[in-house]
Amino acid sequence: MKPKYPIYIISKGRGSRCLTARELKAMNVEFYLVIEPQEFDDYKHITDNILLLPFSNLGQGSIPARNWVWQHSLENGFKRHWILDDNIEGFHRLNRNKKPKVTDGQIFIWAEEFTDRYENVAISGFNYYS
Repeated sequence: MKPKYPIYIISKGRGSRCLTARELKAMNVEFYLVIEPQEFDDYKHITDNILLLPFSNLGQGSIPARNWVWQHSLENGFKRHWILDDNIEGFHRLNRNKKPKVTDGQIFIWAEEFTDRYENVAISGFNYYS
């Protein structure tokens, strides 16, 4: 099964070490890699699903990229979307005080189903425990 909502990884300067992309590929989860145009050659080996931002080096952190992703998601008819950092080394599920590594995209589906139960959730996501 694949997640209901698109997954975007915003990355800059980590073409040789985009950990999140590696993990999602191992889990067989589709994603978009969102980068600035000048970094295309550094990232093209990772995936064919690259989205180039319409700006470069604004010096404002990831906020402009996050806003662009939000607009891209809306324009493609999605009610929600995922935005992930590029440095996630793995996904784990807390169960009975253990944290086994997740090996497929089911974790995204569970989170989507939980969030979609409610009308008043503006933002939701996973816990970051490292």
